[in-house]
Amino acid sequence: MAEHDYYDILGVGRNATQDEIKRAYRELAKKYHPDRNPNDKGAESKLKAINEAYGVLGDPEKRTKYDRWGTADEQGIDMDNFGDIFSSIFRGFGGFGGFGGRGEPSGPEPGQTLRISIDLTFEEAFFGIEKEIAFNRKIHCETCKGSGAAPGSAPKTCPTCRGQGQVARSMGFLSVAQTCPTCGGIGETVDTPCPDCRGQGLQNERRKTALPIPPGVEDGQGIRISGGGNAGARRGPYGDLIVMFNVKPHDNFVRRGLHVYMEHEIPFSLAVLGGEVEVPTMRGLSKMKVSPGTEGGTLFRMKDKGVHAEDGRRGDQLVRIKIQIPRKLSKEQKEYLSRFSEVFD
Repeated sequence: MAEHDYYDILGVGRNATQDEIKRAYRELAKKYHPDRNPNDKGAESKLKAINEAYGVLGDPEKRTKYDRWGTADEQGIDMDNFGDIFSSIFRGFGGFGGFGGRGEPSGPEPGQTLRISIDLTFEEAFFGIEKEIAFNRKIHCETCKGSGAAPGSAPKTCPTCRGQGQVARSMGFLSVAQTCPTCGGIGETVDTPCPDCRGQGLQNERRKTALPIPPGVEDGQGIRISGGGNAGARRGPYGDLIVMFNVKPHDNFVRRGLHVYMEHEIPFSLAVLGGEVEVPTMRGLSKMKVSPGTEGGTLFRMKDKGVHAEDGRRGDQLVRIKIQIPRKLSKEQKEYLSRFSEVFD
């Protein structure tokens, strides 16, 4: 019989499906991976047991043998049976590249993504505008063209990883590929650094550019400009630039998506009798029909008076009615209201 129960190690029942066993293995492999538990011998031992258990229970034929005899001749387990799934779990995590040194060169890393914010008035966000933005970023050194090597020289293949950008680290029977400590995953080293960038391949730039802002952007939203950020070291690709918008509030209007909301006062007589009233919109005054007997708080919709987006969508303006109650009345006005009250009481 096996020293430990493989079902207990993976935390599944004996009636578990192959998919359930596979999911359990993935979760445990993540939890006890050495990149998440550096210098933890207990985690290393646990991961070894997990791999051993999955090597048997993940193979229907070996699982059947184990269920019947309590052993599946673990010495015959082929690690390649689950190498692909294990690699997919950790691809891109902590420099993990695969099994047995099969990882691909990581190459130069992209530059950092930059984030800036700009202020917009309510009108600028509503209609759209072109704004000039200015920011600092890193670009590839003009002297060495981003290589980091002095003119007349060139980068050399890294002697540690032989240009792969990764080195293998043995974890018992498991070989884990990690980023090369000598070249940082680039696969190249520089013997004679560029005097202008000191071998970094980067220099500072003050960037100014006109940014077209589409109509309808809202406070807290942003746009991503591909390649607008910092350059990556050693000819690495540029990162992105994210521009966030701070939209100032308006005195009369409030945005909700493509729609605009506002409050508008109308005379008591208009609320009772109905009629037309001129209402401010973002595009000037516009007439709105008021139904007879309108109560305070009623919401009227003015079609297409909201944001006109670039994709053709159009928002509306919604007007919440407030009724003006006169505080000072003439003698004649009081008499009319008294007659009105007598008729409707």
